[in-house]
Amino acid sequence: MNRVAWRAAGREALAAVVTVAVLFGIPPATLPRAAAHAIVLESAPARDAVLDRAPERVILRFNSKIEKRLSRITLATGKETPVPVSILTDGADGNQQPDRLVVPLRPLPPGGYVLRYKVLSADGHITEGALKFTVKGAQ
Repeated sequence: MNRVAWRAAGREALAAVVTVAVLFGIPPATLPRAAAHAIVLESAPARDAVLDRAPERVILRFNSKIEKRLSRITLATGKETPVPVSILTDGADGNQQPDRLVVPLRPLPPGGYVLRYKVLSADGHITEGALKFTVKGAQ
């Protein structure tokens, strides 16, 4: 998805919030201010973790609702080209929380990994980041 599409999706989310506020007669001054970006509050595995065995999945928990269908994640090791990985959508494999991304992983050999994410929060802001972890032993 290109930058223009991301911005359009963000504007649509903001328009929806404003529309609901107007319909319910909520004065704009009483609406909570939107956070600048979604922030990762916790992850499994933890940032910079050194693991004895490869994780079966990565879980990222954010401080706000995430638009899962508009989020993108890649996984890379060393200097190889990052490979897109799938995100479980609502209800799949227990991933029902709107503030979490669950990423199933293929069996990973020992080595260092970088999982990069680009997410769209419900307030329309895009956040990019990375989670690094190392696998010491075999799966």
